[in-house]
Amino acid sequence: MENEETKVMIGLEIHAYLDTKSKLFCSCPTNVNESKPNSLCCPVCLGHPGSKPVLNEKAVELGTKVGLALNCKINQDFFFSRKTYFYPDMSANYQITQYEIPLAGKGFVELGDKKITIRRAHLEIDPAALIHPSGMGQSNYVLIDYNRSGLPLIEIVTEPDLTTPDEAREFLITLENILSYLLVLKPETTLKADCNISINGGNRVEIKNISGFANAKKALTYEIKRQINETKLGKTIEQHTRAYNQETNTTIPLRKKETEEDYGYIFDPDLVKVNLTDEYLNKIKSSMPELPKEKIVRFIKEYNLSEYDAKVLCSDFELSNLFETIVKKGASPKITNQILTREFLSILNHDSLNFNQVKINETDIFDLVKLIESEKVSDKNVKESMINYISGDKTSPKSYLEKNNLLVDTTIDLDSIVISVIDANPKAKEDYKNGNEKTLNFLAGQIMRQTKGSAQIDKVLEKLKEKIN
Repeated sequence: MENEETKVMIGLEIHAYLDTKSKLFCSCPTNVNESKPNSLCCPVCLGHPGSKPVLNEKAVELGTKVGLALNCKINQDFFFSRKTYFYPDMSANYQITQYEIPLAGKGFVELGDKKITIRRAHLEIDPAALIHPSGMGQSNYVLIDYNRSGLPLIEIVTEPDLTTPDEAREFLITLENILSYLLVLKPETTLKADCNISINGGNRVEIKNISGFANAKKALTYEIKRQINETKLGKTIEQHTRAYNQETNTTIPLRKKETEEDYGYIFDPDLVKVNLTDEYLNKIKSSMPELPKEKIVRFIKEYNLSEYDAKVLCSDFELSNLFETIVKKGASPKITNQILTREFLSILNHDSLNFNQVKINETDIFDLVKLIESEKVSDKNVKESMINYISGDKTSPKSYLEKNNLLVDTTIDLDSIVISVIDANPKAKEDYKNGNEKTLNFLAGQIMRQTKGSAQIDKVLEKLKEKIN
């Protein structure tokens, strides 16, 4: 999207729910999806006068881990501010957040050879949920559920270092992977991004609350084209806020963009300055888990994987754990990697599934790998058993292969079958002798058909070469 005529600048503000049992400033539980509307509220959640917020220590711990993982400087002395705005989802008319001194800042995330600068990572409360019964813009009234109000969020803000929608999508995927390794995200929640974009040094336009990495890419792609078309017509891009419409893949104007000064930030008088001691910070640093970059290096060294394969495995926390669990049971790292990165991921991509939507038992994959190691199953039947395991009746690969007689039949007289196929195809035999390698695959296909896929393709090719020569 960036060329000689158009310079694109993209910055992201990402909100992630932290996995705590109680809200950021009160003891109300955070299991809002399992509860009736407005049943998990208290005077602090609702911002009642005289209510006193108390900071959740667990949220600070998780937020600090995020800051460290993003290579940020941790501010050991920080405090909270009130961001004042008037909107139905904020009953106190202000949001408790961090502005002047956040928990962390001045970090970076690596995308290949490029570093995307993290301006800040700070803690804040989530507002309430507005519910439009007939859809936004179509409902005659709006409902408010304050259960969500007060949930602990970490907001991660980048500098405008991203230059294409694809790069923004890659950053979001990379960030979510880092957060999943940290085990800080509240289960069954997704990252939400506000995308800020400008072209050719013009005013910044913000697209609010985008869920899903593909949607972020689509929204940015549309917005770049829209801004280019506007400037071609001689119009000036005004600073404002827009929303993304998933159904039409377009952005629509919401309101004029406020400046930071418009929010009238003040220190929250009900909350004291927080001091993180050296001892506390060192304790968190020592508890930091292995992150994707470190795991990639270890997988290459420990399991003799290629850099590409190690990166694919470590691109998903659960996938990398599955690989290591299977290998530690005694399976071949090479074959386990092939099953997971070639067969498993290709099926997921074909069916538009993600890892969390599929139940995989490590024992089932281990048994399949051991069958491959002992040369008891052909590549074709491995693929067939995996497709059935993920998208079919979910029978374990081993059971499926046994039930359908798809394991290698050691009683087959492979030599006789190979000779008969060669004799039945003399032209193919001569073509191969004359240098046409493709005819070998044709002959192998005939043999595999006769053996119903129960022969090893490597052995079939080996036998063919031996008998033809």
